[in-house]
Amino acid sequence: MTIKTEMINELLIENNKIAMERQISFWKREVPDRILAEFIFGSDATLAATKTGGTVSKDYPPLYDNIPGMLKDFENSVDEYIESESWKIVDDGFKIPIAWPELQFGNGMAGAIFGGELEVTSTKDHTYTFNKPVIKDWSGIRNIKFDENNVWVRRILDALRYFVEHNSREFVIRPFFIYEGADFIVSMRGTTQAFYDLIDNPPELNVLYKIGRDSGIKFFEMKEKLISKYNENLIKNDKYSKMAPLHSIPMLDMDAYALCSAKIFERIGFENKQAILNHFGGGSFYIHAMGRFIVPIAAHLENLTELWLFDDPKCPAYFDDRIKWRKETFDIPLQIYCSLKQFTGALEEKSLPGGVKYNILTDKNEINIEEANGLMDKIKKYQTHHITGKPKR
Repeated sequence: MTIKTEMINELLIENNKIAMERQISFWKREVPDRILAEFIFGSDATLAATKTGGTVSKDYPPLYDNIPGMLKDFENSVDEYIESESWKIVDDGFKIPIAWPELQFGNGMAGAIFGGELEVTSTKDHTYTFNKPVIKDWSGIRNIKFDENNVWVRRILDALRYFVEHNSREFVIRPFFIYEGADFIVSMRGTTQAFYDLIDNPPELNVLYKIGRDSGIKFFEMKEKLISKYNENLIKNDKYSKMAPLHSIPMLDMDAYALCSAKIFERIGFENKQAILNHFGGGSFYIHAMGRFIVPIAAHLENLTELWLFDDPKCPAYFDDRIKWRKETFDIPLQIYCSLKQFTGALEEKSLPGGVKYNILTDKNEINIEEANGLMDKIKKYQTHHITGKPKR
């Protein structure tokens, strides 16, 4: 069986077309009284990126040292996805598999492309990288410059190019986040010193923020130039291609802000995020439950395509307070996670606020394709009275 044969299946194409059109309306904020939903089944949840977990060891070679092997592994996971027939569910998930080769280079690339020394560990299926501090004292900031010919910049671009030119399956390719803001400060200064800097706010901090922002935009656009035409030829929907957080607009990082105070994000993070969203005319990011205090501030950002609300262990689940978060975020398209039982219960009691895509974590022992499609019929008819307007700016 080849993926080429399966991907031209009329049902898959039609399902994907419906999902993309509903997603476009969602991003354009045209469905404040409607909901979207996607079923995420066990192993399918990691397909878009790569398999994670397993034993970490320095004895495993980094996967980025074997790009052909990385491509082969991903193509095998695409075969598994097609054979699972999950794409037969007429939900609001994007049906074309998404490859994320840059993920295997890890977070350490944020510092490595500025000369930072890498620390690398791997499992059999995933590589993790971090970098040692690049700027140990502020005098070093004079030497920081984004070099398009840096060895890691070229290796990442070569990996994306290899996926474009050598694939034997059909999948779109996604670049990594724009790694800027507080996470960039952590990479450049080291974890402890970075948080001191964010508190003390020395003049050099704004300079470093600008370096992260400008280099992040530049590098993203270099990657976009490599993959956009290839992706667009597969997606076959210009509006979706221009709005989706794939190659046209970026995902932005928010992890380190969850460990800061709200005042730090208000003082410097907000402005930096807004500049990037304005540059691309869109963008998305996620906020972990640990950083939920950021949500009401981020809700005032303009040009935000969508906001993902990620749950964390031992923290209140976003779904449990879904009506509160809908009100706090005005009309921003939200992505929230929940179990099948949570979702169906809320659907029956009509307590699901609109303008939200619900990512339903389940498995095929809990619901089959026919049952999921029956539930999607109800979802597409669902209408809510929980409607909020735009913020006053």
